[in-house]
Amino acid sequence: MDIVTQTVVGAAVGELVLGKKAGNKAIIWGAAGGLIPDLDVLIAPLFSEVDGLFVHRGFSHSLIFAFLLAPLLGWLIHRIYRKKMDVTRREWTILIFWAAFTHPILDYLTTYGTGAFLPFSGYRVEFSTIGIVDIFYTLPFFIVLLIIPFLKRTALLRRGLIVSTIIITSFYLLGTIGNKLHINAVFKEAFSKQQISYERFKTSPLPLTNFLWMGIAETNSGYHMALYSNFDSQIPDDFIFIPRNESKLGAISDNEDINKLIRFTKGYYHVNEDKNGLYLADLRFGKMGIEENAEFIFKFYLKNEKGNVFIRQSTESRTIEETAFSDFIDRIKGI
Repeated sequence: MDIVTQTVVGAAVGELVLGKKAGNKAIIWGAAGGLIPDLDVLIAPLFSEVDGLFVHRGFSHSLIFAFLLAPLLGWLIHRIYRKKMDVTRREWTILIFWAAFTHPILDYLTTYGTGAFLPFSGYRVEFSTIGIVDIFYTLPFFIVLLIIPFLKRTALLRRGLIVSTIIITSFYLLGTIGNKLHINAVFKEAFSKQQISYERFKTSPLPLTNFLWMGIAETNSGYHMALYSNFDSQIPDDFIFIPRNESKLGAISDNEDINKLIRFTKGYYHVNEDKNGLYLADLRFGKMGIEENAEFIFKFYLKNEKGNVFIRQSTESRTIEETAFSDFIDRIKGI
């Protein structure tokens, strides 16, 4: 999920694990533990455009990373506070472990793809049950963390607030899984009614809430795509067709970086040309607006110069139209 969410969740975990003994320092170090896995974004620019996509949410998000980080950081924190606080190295280690371990677990539920099994397997996990940004999940943590630092670390209210917040948000996560199962059933019915035969399909929640979803059905030549809100009065019937256009890759179709990029998209991609040249778009993340002609969020330009292929991520595709946000909110409300 986004860096703000991961930081506040780590802070909440720190308070839950050690807040009674370490007070606000548990919140601070929990936030650090929750943030550290995302520091891979600092080294991603050192790699090529495509390899950098795999560096982010790579080894620092694997299941074993927290086991490696926790003893080291736990030892360091204990060294800092050993003469000032009655908290053992083991307790600091447990705090960092849970703060760092919950980070990738949350990311596994999103769409980007996360290297859960590195370094043993490069398979990237993406359950797509919650958006990378979901205010209904993040906001309760944010609010409670504005309150509890001003309460005594031994206060029952402080403990009650953090425990209840974690319980509520955990049930919300479970609810997103149940909602995805419902959304899958809705799109399957819609595909059937529209007589869309598909090889596979996926559904992904769009940002901000868990109530607006995108469904994509893959055929042998492209994809049928539509949006659906939990508040819609009927199942989707306005699918647009997006051709894969893999033939447009031509002579560069066997290029290693191109194939890595396609692997990153999990095979949900669209190739086309615009005024800036040939591009490949990752369909899993949708567009910058709900209009059919809106730009794709993840779009990469491909340039072939005498057999050398250069790939760069589009910055223009991140431009949002003036009314896009209000249109997006209206679409969440349903049609």
